[in-house]
Amino acid sequence: MKNPKHVVVIGAGISGLACAYEIITQARKDNLPIEVSVIERSPWIGGKILTSHADPYAVEGGPDCFILEKPWALALVRELGMEDQLINTSNQASGTYIYSGKKLHRLPDGLIMMIPTKIIPFVTSALISWPGKIRMGMDIVIPKRRESGDESLASFVTRRLGKEALDKIAEPLVGGIHAGNPDNMSLLSTFPRFLEMEQQSGSLIRGMFARKKAMAEAMKKRPKTGAPPRTFFISMKNGMAQLTDALAEIIGRERIKTNLEVKTVEKKDQGYTLQMADGQQLQADQLVMSSEAFATASMINDLAPELAMILEQIPYVSSSIVSLVFRREDILRPLDTYGFIVPRIEGRKIMATTWTSIKWPHRAPDGKVLMRSFVGGAQQPKLAELNDDKITTTVLKELKEIVGITAKPEQVWIHRWPQGMPQYTLGHQERLEKIDQYADTLPGLYLTGAGYRGIGIPDCINNARKTGQKVLADLL
Repeated sequence: MKNPKHVVVIGAGISGLACAYEIITQARKDNLPIEVSVIERSPWIGGKILTSHADPYAVEGGPDCFILEKPWALALVRELGMEDQLINTSNQASGTYIYSGKKLHRLPDGLIMMIPTKIIPFVTSALISWPGKIRMGMDIVIPKRRESGDESLASFVTRRLGKEALDKIAEPLVGGIHAGNPDNMSLLSTFPRFLEMEQQSGSLIRGMFARKKAMAEAMKKRPKTGAPPRTFFISMKNGMAQLTDALAEIIGRERIKTNLEVKTVEKKDQGYTLQMADGQQLQADQLVMSSEAFATASMINDLAPELAMILEQIPYVSSSIVSLVFRREDILRPLDTYGFIVPRIEGRKIMATTWTSIKWPHRAPDGKVLMRSFVGGAQQPKLAELNDDKITTTVLKELKEIVGITAKPEQVWIHRWPQGMPQYTLGHQERLEKIDQYADTLPGLYLTGAGYRGIGIPDCINNARKTGQKVLADLL
């Protein structure tokens, strides 16, 4: 590489930052003449990872954790030297409730996602009727699907575990991760492991037992460190923005330009010209677009109309997170779980509520409870668009009727994410294949982010770092 190359990354969310980090750290290591710029239209760095510190509260406006099962986020944290900043979920509570039949039912112990692995807690739970329990147990004898190809989450769960399992467990628990509609959610794109379990073990229940056994064996082989074991969900001591802030420091905050919107992308010689909304131009030898698929489509519509058309077919839904503080004495019920989730068949106006200060230590002072409720999603997107007064009133009414909270909150924070959640609907894999084909005709242009191959923090990090490696390989 004779002349310095300029790589521009559009988007300063976790994907854009992880990609820029990968390029910069490898370039420094190998002494490569590469400059990196990150362009972000929002006034903040981190995208949907947004922690507000309103002393003495730490309020998450987006994701509040990542899962340990997918290793890429933990690996990055270790690489950054921040493992001592990780925290487990609090041991003062466990599990979650599901709201069903105007009651809160504890999710049975041993139920992993939607698959029962312990008999007694499952049998004694009042959440599922006896016919529903019998139908779920039939998963062991139901033959695996012979047809190949994709299937909706609703079809898969109903076929293997029955309609009641779909309505009361899978839809709120699994579908809620994506704020999606299980009727059109692509199982192949969202939870391919379920398909693998069915094909390999012939049953979800047998497959989950095999997986638990394999994980237990793997844990035995790990070296003993003396440190307490990690929980399934883990977070950062000072909030998830601690991770994105650390990435920004290594990248160099001077390389990250906020409040700067890209309007169009044009091909220029061997690279690309970015036309900004404020009239500026920026030249890039290589261009990484980690923005939402529809935003990317808008920017490249003149450059690559066929690719833009496919990107626009990836749907997004809106959601809002309403965080509230109450005095502990104003909540009359025990807070012995991390919160509750609400199936759509219940007809409520919130999807879930997390007792944030119960789930994570140091999020609120003693005597106060910080919680957050989720509104909108694929089922009721218009609710996410209510003004502040109406959305707060709606949430308070739901909390009163579901949990019995009648007091006024001491503080309220509202974080809105219009068109913030990508939906992996049926046909998503075929769309990705077409996207890859069109993108391959545009040398030096790369796509990464939650809209494509995984919405969670670990998946975004993994795909973004792979993109960064591809950028470097193509430059050499």
